[in-house]
Amino acid sequence: MNTVKGDGMDVGAMSARARAAIDTDGMVDLLRSMIAIPSQHFEEAAVAAFMTARMREVGFAITEMDVHHPLQEGRVTRQAIGRLAGTGGGPTVMVNGHLDVNVLMPGWTVDPHSAHFENGWIWGLGAQDDKGGLAAAFCAILAIQRAGIALRGDVLFCPVAAHKVGGTGTRTLVKQGVTADYCINLEHSANTIGSVIVGSVRVRLRTRTPGLFFRFTEEARAGYFNPIEQHAVLIGAFGPSLTPLPHNGWARFRPHPQLPGFPMIRYDAVTKDHYGTAADLVFQVRTVPGMTLESVTQDALAVVARLKEQYPALDCEVIVPANGPNDPFFMEPTALENDHPLVAAMIDGYRHATGQEPQVGGVERIGNFGDGNVLQAAGIPSVQFGPGDIKRYPEWPAPDERVHVDELVTTARTVAHTLVALCG
Repeated sequence: MNTVKGDGMDVGAMSARARAAIDTDGMVDLLRSMIAIPSQHFEEAAVAAFMTARMREVGFAITEMDVHHPLQEGRVTRQAIGRLAGTGGGPTVMVNGHLDVNVLMPGWTVDPHSAHFENGWIWGLGAQDDKGGLAAAFCAILAIQRAGIALRGDVLFCPVAAHKVGGTGTRTLVKQGVTADYCINLEHSANTIGSVIVGSVRVRLRTRTPGLFFRFTEEARAGYFNPIEQHAVLIGAFGPSLTPLPHNGWARFRPHPQLPGFPMIRYDAVTKDHYGTAADLVFQVRTVPGMTLESVTQDALAVVARLKEQYPALDCEVIVPANGPNDPFFMEPTALENDHPLVAAMIDGYRHATGQEPQVGGVERIGNFGDGNVLQAAGIPSVQFGPGDIKRYPEWPAPDERVHVDELVTTARTVAHTLVALCG
């Protein structure tokens, strides 16, 4: 095999050579093997070992690491990342996707781990979220090798664990010093290029009142405001779930053209002991670029302060993030312009892959975030991209998760071009 060096070589020619070397049958076989290995979050060790062996076979240098549950002490899983070293002088590009899958929903018509393959469709847990993207991207890297292309930059392949717990696997590799110049975060996006992504902040409203039973003095009753009834007042002030927050309402933000309808909130949990004098209400805010942890905190505090003037007995503590300063579910919003080198390479890659113009911006990732948010907050520009269309299901998570071979091929071709364009 002749080796084609990136220095001085036309990117288009290298891309065409890599794309032509993609092994579609091998990609299908890889994905089916991955689906056949169950991998709920913090149960990824077996599939991680499988992927580690595959990476070693083709020359990746492997770094293995423990991943600790952020909320359950003593619960640990494993992940491994692979580095394919370049010849030197080029940027490092990370390809990141998660091995953990969604909860098993009722209603499956096939065995969710059988990797049923029929009429171009591959069925199974993780088929599109996220094992399909990982299989396609891995085969794109193999195609670059098969085509004899020697990239200058390094390629990091990161099949991470515990994405479903606030991106814990990706947070772990960042804490361990893993970094890159760019990242393709393999989230199911119907192969649209997610360059503008919402963030998420969880807010905990802890209400309290003096304990009071059914026999009381009028003086005691005057100072009593049931903590659940306080929640009712607070919900009225913060507004309903899954409804766009009004501009110039309680939250300060500048609407983003790629994220119509956002920011938005959803109430997630209410807790109170039977005889307890305190109750917690938790809601999340899906934020737009420009909103910060500090701005959401100050806006929530202002709502409570205004209500306190109307309801003197209101006793509400605002806790942001809801699970403390290391809340794994806090995600900063992200945004990259179309002329950013990563986005531009992805756009060009999609054109080469399909002969069509891609959709770029929020598009199919509107309302969703991913590990790319974690990476961009760590200084690694990221886009979210991958096979699988969430709109084919009436709700998500869903039974009968599936991905089509054509979607995988588009992903592999786009990733192959992007790696060649950035690292070549």
